[in-house]
This record gives sequence, C-alpha cells and structure tokens, in this order.
Amino acid sequence: MHSRMAALPATAPGFPRATATAKAPPIHRNNPRDESKVTAQTPEQDGKARHGDGLLLVDTILISGLNNATLASARLVLPMIALGLHVGTAQVGIMAALFTLVPMIFSVGFGRWVDRTGTLVPILSASGLILLASLLFEVFPAAPVLYAVAGLIGAGAVFSHVAAARAVGEIGAIADRPRNLGYLVVAYSVFQFLGPMVAGLAYQFWGAAAALFSIGASALLAALLVFVLPHNFDRSPSAGRTDRPGPTTELLRIPALRQWLIISAVFSSAQTIYPFIISLHALEVGLSPAAAGLMLGAFAIGTAISRLSVGMITRRFSGNAISRLALIGGALGYALLPLARDFAALSVLSLVLGVIIGIGVPIALALIYGAAPERRVNEAIGLCMAITNFLQTATPLLLGFLASGLGSGAMTWALALGMAASSALTLARR
Repeated sequence: MHSRMAALPATAPGFPRATATAKAPPIHRNNPRDESKVTAQTPEQDGKARHGDGLLLVDTILISGLNNATLASARLVLPMIALGLHVGTAQVGIMAALFTLVPMIFSVGFGRWVDRTGTLVPILSASGLILLASLLFEVFPAAPVLYAVAGLIGAGAVFSHVAAARAVGEIGAIADRPRNLGYLVVAYSVFQFLGPMVAGLAYQFWGAAAALFSIGASALLAALLVFVLPHNFDRSPSAGRTDRPGPTTELLRIPALRQWLIISAVFSSAQTIYPFIISLHALEVGLSPAAAGLMLGAFAIGTAISRLSVGMITRRFSGNAISRLALIGGALGYALLPLARDFAALSVLSLVLGVIIGIGVPIALALIYGAAPERRVNEAIGLCMAITNFLQTATPLLLGFLASGLGSGAMTWALALGMAASSALTLARR
C-alpha cells in the first residue's frame, strides 16, 4: 500500500515531515468493494486518480459518520431513559461505563482483524452491532436491557472508527492523509450534532422506543450505503502484514507512540464524556431533553470549527504546545460548567469547550499514524481506543458515584482537575 506513515507531513515543529524519498505514488482502487483490486498510478494518471479520490473520501466519511452519530445519541438519551425508568444515578454511571467497557476489551483484537482482512466486513459488522442494540430495546423495553444496548452501541461505534480511520487514511497520497483525517473528524462533529438532536427530539415527543429507533435507523442506513456508494472500504490487508505481528506490548515500547496514545485517550475521554455530563446537568437545572440536545449541537459545532482550523494552527504551533493549551483550556471550561444554569450560558460554554477540546483529537490521531509501524496501524488505533475506553469506563463509574453523593458539580470539577493534571504529559517530548 503506501510507504511508511511516519512520513506524515506538517509545517510546524513537533509534527513529522514528509521527505522526497518517503512520498509514494497514490493508490487507486478500481472497485473498492472487490477483492482488493489495487493498482499504483503513474504520474500521468495521478490527476485522474486524485479526482476520483474525492468521491471515495466523501462516501467513506458519510458511512462512517452515520455509525459515529449513534454513540453521541445514545450517550444523551440512554441516561434519560434509565432515569425515566427509575434507575439510580450510580446505576446510570455503570450503564455509561458499558459504552466503553466492551470496546476496551475487544478493540485491539478488532484492529488486528482489520489489518488482516481489510475494512469491508468490519464496517458492516459495526453497523450490525448498533442495529442489534436498537432492536433489543424495541423487543424488550426494560431497564436491564439498557446495559446491553449501551455495550453494543459503544462497540459498534468504536469498531466503525477503527475501520474508517484506515479506510480514510489510505485515500490519496501520503501528503493528503492529515487533511483527510481532519475531514473525517469534522464530519464526526456534524453527525454528533445531528444525531443527538434527532434522538433528543424523538425521546421528548414520542418516547424511548422512538429514540432508539432513530439510532438503529442511522446504522441501518450506513450498512445499506456500503452496497450502493463507491466507498473505500475493501478486503485488502495492511501493507507488510504478517500472520504473527508480535505482541501488542511492542507498540508501547515506541516512546513517541506511547505518548500520543495517552494524550489522544485523554482528549477523546474529555470529549465523549460531555454528553453524559450535560444530560445529568440539564436534568438537575430543569432543562428539557431537546435543550440538552441543542447544547450538544453547540459543542459539536465548536469541534467542527477547531478541526477546520487544524491546518492554520499547526503552521504556527507545535503539537505539544497545542495539546497543552487545549488540555488546560478544557479544564477551565469544565470547571465553569456547574456554575452555568441557563440555556444561553450553557450553549456558549458548550461551543467554547468544543473549540478547545476538538483540536486535540485530530492532531493526536495524525501523530499516532506517524509513529506506528505501517503494518500495525490499525492495531495501534485499536490500542489507542482500548486506552481511551479504559478511561471512559473508569471515569463514568467514578463520576457517577461522585454525583450520587456530592452532586454533578463535584463530578465535573473532578474531571477538570484530571485534565489539568494530564497537561504535564505534553512536556515529555519536544
């Protein structure tokens, strides 16, 4: 496939730079749904291949975004459904932890599977898990079923991201990769605005079954589009892949990769826990589910703004500096959250937090690509998701028990303190 991903280009210090020897000819798939019909392009064909890459990129991101929207939607409405069924706050924390517990256990193995078999079957499997979760509650609308729903939706969305990150990263030339990954996470922001808004409105006006139906419909549409659109999900294994790639602990011995795995997990945790916090805070201050959905929409818009600005920001600052400032700014934003109690103030704060936290995720992901061995990129992404999901499993459990005893304010301030402390990790390397 492509040459070493360590050749990720960037124009600011702290980012790997591409060299003339590392630039590989672009790759073009004649039919991305076939058994890896892959041909390298000559310079004369390069312009034509790049033109076709645009359609592959848009369709691949569309399918990925539909699956990704389901996790943000479920994080918003499942706590509300559980509280409506008279489930305690501590039990809601356990349910929120299950969003990440299942993918934490299986994401590394899933990443190895994607490296070995390609991305087509894994993306369909991810959609199937989400659809199954929706159908479970439709058939058995009881509180205990919500635990299984949370685990299945969490696994489906995370597995979809692992497959999508590789599919998007393989489109075009190496120099296009950071930009394309930026487009992927921007699209996630858009879908994380639309999904919770639709699910919140469905819950408010038609109830829990309608909210879960909207989540399942999104995953079903993603699966159907796999068979219709010219996407970049295929059956080709990773370049240089061997049957026995070695233990996953080998990846942790790479210093740069180890640093960015941890920092990426911190950013992702701070972002994905936000719907859970807003859900509890909105109920505490008496705001409607639709208002909570709009606040999450403001957060998603903020992340989209920051991610569209990635190129401009990285030309002026290093990855370490951006990550450090984002962690400190995010900690300040979370610390102010319990003090805001009306819709306008919470919406503005959500927008600002989205801008601050959203910048860290694509930067860390691009640097993970640069630091990981090419034949084990998906395994590295799976390891990143495992670390992320460990934090996202432990954090709701801890914060849920804090909220049950001390209120949601103590929960949010504890998270802010953790983000501020984690900014020290960005001092590890220059």
